[in-house]
Formats: sequence, structure tokens, C-alpha cells
Amino acid sequence: MRDYIYILNLVPKFQDQSSWGEKENKIIEDHFARLERQHKRGTVKYVGKTDLPITNKSNFGLVVFESENDTTAELFMQSDPAVMKKIMTAQCLPFKHVL
Repeated sequence: MRDYIYILNLVPKFQDQSSWGEKENKIIEDHFARLERQHKRGTVKYVGKTDLPITNKSNFGLVVFESENDTTAELFMQSDPAVMKKIMTAQCLPFKHVL
């Protein structure tokens, strides 16, 4: 097992609060519920996001997690509801914990 990180960014459409409705809010609820379940299982080690307004283009979130290899890490990221439903884009990278 090794650590990976995936970085999440809202697609430009959803950087505008007026684009959000019940459907999008439900997807984000599912996104957080999944992360919480995976954290309790020990797969997800850390979840966070920048403390910036939703409209700020520098706004992003991240998930640090364990996976067996690059392929399973990519699949884990792609199965995030916010990524699957195209509210967020994501990039998965190997992660080395230093301190």
C-alpha cells in the first residue's frame, strides 16, 4: 500500500452559487458521506479544502488516501460521486508523507 492524493476543483459552472440546486447538493452530500465512510475504514487519511469563497479560482479540495497501485488509486478517485457526476474535476498523484 502507498499513499496518494487527489486534488478536486469545481467545474467553472459550479463556481457560481446560482448553478446549485437540490440535485447538486445531494451529490455533494454523497461525496462527503463516501469520504467519511472511507476515513472510518482507514483508506482515507485526510480530507481538506482551501478556506476561500466558492467563486475563487484558487479554491480546491484534497483527499489523501491509501491504495495498492496507480490503477486502483485512479479508480478510487473516479468513483467519487462529485467526480462521476461532473461537479468536480480531479487529478490523482502519488503522495509521499514527509513530516
